[in-house]
Amino acid sequence: MPLRLTNITDTHMTIIYALLMLVMLAFAGLQYNDDDGVYWAIIYLVPAVALAIAAFSPRWYATIVGRILLFLAFIVLASAVYVYWPHNADFWNTPKWWDAEPVREGLGVAVAYLFTCITIPLAFRRAEYWTKNKKPKKRKRK
Repeated sequence: MPLRLTNITDTHMTIIYALLMLVMLAFAGLQYNDDDGVYWAIIYLVPAVALAIAAFSPRWYATIVGRILLFLAFIVLASAVYVYWPHNADFWNTPKWWDAEPVREGLGVAVAYLFTCITIPLAFRRAEYWTKNKKPKKRKRK
């Protein structure tokens, strides 16, 4: 029997988005003692903000500004993955590959990019849901 995602409710998605947001905030918080910590904290805060909006204000993604900003975050993080991904193709075959700074940076940006990619289709689906199912305001009759 195939897995069907139609049973996931808005409450479930809000919890998933919020948990992923907390992970990104933890990543950003762990950068406090790094030499370039502010730079990396900003990289991790981009998907955290995208996830927070998807969790707590999904209607914002129905606007053109919300979609453009999310697309820009997607492009910036995709470019960062390209720049920071380890150049050695078999970096995981080396002993203690996780101790290498380029590997940690590349994988960290890849996680941020992945979390943003998770946000994009779900946020667009939820935004469409919210805009289509808006209840019309009742007019008062005089």
